[in-house]
Amino acid sequence: MARSDCYPWTEAAFDAFFSSKDRQAHAYLLAGQSGLGKTVLAEQLAKAMLCQQQVDDACGECHSCRLLESGNHPDLHVLQSEKRTVEVNDLFAIYAPRYLEDESKRKRRKKPSAIIAIDQVRGVIPDINTRPHLSACRIIVLNAAEDLNINAANSLLKSLEEPPSDCFFLLISHEPGRLLPTLRSRCNRIDFRTPDKAQTLEWLNKQLPGRTDTARLIDSAKGIPLRALALADGEINTDESRVFQAMHKLANRQTDPVTAAAELIKKSELIEILTLLQIMTSTIIRLKIAARNGSAVEKDENKALIDLGKRLNFKQLYTFLDDLSESKQLAGGPLDDTLALESGLISWQRMFSK
Repeated sequence: MARSDCYPWTEAAFDAFFSSKDRQAHAYLLAGQSGLGKTVLAEQLAKAMLCQQQVDDACGECHSCRLLESGNHPDLHVLQSEKRTVEVNDLFAIYAPRYLEDESKRKRRKKPSAIIAIDQVRGVIPDINTRPHLSACRIIVLNAAEDLNINAANSLLKSLEEPPSDCFFLLISHEPGRLLPTLRSRCNRIDFRTPDKAQTLEWLNKQLPGRTDTARLIDSAKGIPLRALALADGEINTDESRVFQAMHKLANRQTDPVTAAAELIKKSELIEILTLLQIMTSTIIRLKIAARNGSAVEKDENKALIDLGKRLNFKQLYTFLDDLSESKQLAGGPLDDTLALESGLISWQRMFSK
């Protein structure tokens, strides 16, 4: 993928990375919401840095570029969760299985693991400390770095503190607040923000020629371009609707937290559920603020959230949001996922009894 293949809103980040004379920091953190193109930009940067032509773009023709596209480049190393590897079919999913657990062990689990475990980090450390096999450097990618459990994150710290001069780290994070501060502090940060709506609309119209509802798709996707495209293609699963229905039923005493938690955990990971709860709660807060300022627009897709928000105050909502953040920090620890979710759902239902 070349510079010309960048998403319009990531072109500046790509150019800045290679135009800076002191760009040779050893670690970069690509941070922002999911759906803003961080993973694609990380692919672009890795290809350009590994290209044998040593220019600020991947030539696509050298031996290194051809090997990378085929999934066989010896100097690209990817750590990501088993769940992401199974569910997302991209370049990094081709490289990630090298550091996953043995397939026989993975088959014993009911669901693919949603964490990056310490054994994966231990597995890549020897590759960090060897010379590049083909290119001028090695690239270590941590895709969704917030999936690192605490032991894996601590194990990675030493490598980030004292890496070889020809080794570079690309950490992709959809939730950088969940990373250890010591990890964040060792990285040059590239922030991804929601692009201007006009730019997103222009891009989406090119992807969906003939569609007349692109502006509505962007609104439904909260301005996030790749999420809007996924909505149009019907690729977004029903996790969001399942979570909302559960919360709506809990608010109206149509179900109980134990039943709701059991049903949600059957089909989704705890982290994903907590993330959706955060999005829903943040949206309710935003709609309440807009209503208070007289700028609310009651679109059909927002009506149910507005109705829930009318029954809650800001203190309750912000407290619940803080509790969700704390729960996400503990996710993947010793506490059973279902029990952890039950606790959060109990708090949600109690807010509607006050």
